[in-house]
Amino acid sequence: MKIRTSVAAGIAVATAFALTACTGGASTSGGSAADGEVGGEISFQTWSLKNDKFTPYFEGVIDAFEKENPGATVKWIDQPADGYEDKILQQAESGELPDVINLPPEYAYSLASADQLLDLGSASKVIGDYVDGGVEAYTYDGIDGSFGFPWYLGTELNYWNTALLAQGGVTATPQTFEETMDAAEQLAAAGIQTISDVPSPKSLQIMVSDGGGTQDVYKDGKFVFNTPEAVAIVERYAELYKAGAISPEALQNAGTANANINNFNKGTVAWATAGPNYIDKDIAVNAPTLLPDVDVTNGFGNPPLFVQGISVSANSDNAATAVAFAEFLTNTDNQIEFVKLATGFFPGTKAANEDPSVFAETAQNEMQATANDLAASQMNDARMLGAPQFTEAMETYAKQQIALAVKGDITAQEALDKAVEYAEQNVVG
Repeated sequence: MKIRTSVAAGIAVATAFALTACTGGASTSGGSAADGEVGGEISFQTWSLKNDKFTPYFEGVIDAFEKENPGATVKWIDQPADGYEDKILQQAESGELPDVINLPPEYAYSLASADQLLDLGSASKVIGDYVDGGVEAYTYDGIDGSFGFPWYLGTELNYWNTALLAQGGVTATPQTFEETMDAAEQLAAAGIQTISDVPSPKSLQIMVSDGGGTQDVYKDGKFVFNTPEAVAIVERYAELYKAGAISPEALQNAGTANANINNFNKGTVAWATAGPNYIDKDIAVNAPTLLPDVDVTNGFGNPPLFVQGISVSANSDNAATAVAFAEFLTNTDNQIEFVKLATGFFPGTKAANEDPSVFAETAQNEMQATANDLAASQMNDARMLGAPQFTEAMETYAKQQIALAVKGDITAQEALDKAVEYAEQNVVG
């Protein structure tokens, strides 16, 4: 398989989770299993991070690594945000992939499929220091190895309008997906809507996991999200729609980003999911009158994990130095310092997430501090949703079919079967 074919296919699938500036950290004190001594020059590539905010950070990390490892030199390269995937393709095709490179899991999958990345699970002794879900994000079905150190992470929490809950007689904030569905039914009887989004194959993973089950989107070379468990959830949504628990916008905006957040901010629905900094950065700015009535709880089951990571080229001439620098860049201390700058994100090591007060931006509202603590507490349960083969177009089509099932136009089984068929017909490989 040509590199261009393999890499381009996967990169076309990728949805970039970019900061326009980010970083992370582990340490050379853990050692590297890569053969050879640490020394010589390596190249290190970031994704749109050379700017006034982050340049001093990277220069400091590189200087510290070079002082700790005399004879080692790190050449820092930064690529612009636009066209990054094309640049990676060109570098891989020409044999000029940087020694250490910032890659989201989707891009890393493309390169790992073409044997372009080093297996860090074997090459590094500190792989166990990182958040489990982050490591899993760089471990791919059908490919042996782990191909990235988790660098900076995001997740989602559940947010509730307690005034609406109380109005409908729900006295305790739901803690599980099943409790949420029951509360939605109860609120609907009082004319209150709870849900402003329909489930997708990705969110179905979370819902099934909250009941202790497992729901894959892609496994053993096939799309497999049309399971009995998934069908049952879509059928429950259809029942709730008939009862009036789901807003009309949920069907009209199926596949539209942030539709549920926009409705929650209007005060028209009782429940939404959003990132950890939603209270200070969104509600306080765009819907301040809601602040006294907002409660926040952990995400259900295995909540979503959004990941950026650091990978190492399999063709590096200085693999020992490359692995050592990747470990150093992503060690706990460096991760903490980075997310102090990259506010709203969380570090990729387990130790760094033990006390979010060390790195989180000072909360302007009490509930924001709670959200910070909850997000850090769920990092090791969070998992990346979907699969590299599952594109944004597949997600959108699936949600549209599921919306038809929720409305009652087709059955839940038909909706999921059609979505699986569409994915199979459009997979790039």
